[in-house]
Amino acid sequence: MIVDDLKNFDLYLDLNKNFKKVSDFLTKNDLSDMPTGSYELDGRNIYVNIDEYETKQSSFPEAHRNYLDIQIILKGHEKIGYADYKTGKTEIAYNPEKDIEFLSADCEFLKAYKGRFFIFYPQDIHQPCITDGEKSNVKKAVFKIKL
Repeated sequence: MIVDDLKNFDLYLDLNKNFKKVSDFLTKNDLSDMPTGSYELDGRNIYVNIDEYETKQSSFPEAHRNYLDIQIILKGHEKIGYADYKTGKTEIAYNPEKDIEFLSADCEFLKAYKGRFFIFYPQDIHQPCITDGEKSNVKKAVFKIKL
C-alpha cells in the first residue's frame, strides 16, 4: 500500500508502466466535475470509476487479484483501513467476474481526504468508505489497472 498527496503522484510513475496514463488523465481532466460512472483509459486494462456515496460505520474489507486500485478522494473525507492479505480470513469467496473477495481483517486506518491518494496492490486488504467521526458525502475516483 502507498499513500501520499496527489501532487506527488508523478514520483511513483516508475512503479507501473500504466501510471503515466493515469497521470496524463489526471492532468487533462477535472475529476471533481466528472459525472459518476466508469471511464476507460485503455479498455478494461485501465479504467476509472467515479463514485459518490455517504460514509458508513462498517463494511467488509476487500482485496483484488487482477487489478490494483488507485483511490483518490475528490470531495469529503473518510477512513480507509488496510491490512496484509495473509492476515485476512475470507468471508465472501473471490468473484473472478468482479475481481473481488471480501474478508475479515484487523485493519489499521488512515484518514482519506481531498488531494490524497492510496495505491492498493493484491497483497493489500483495504476497507474504504468508513466514517471518520462524522458522516461525510464523498466523491472518489478509483483507477483500476490490470496486472
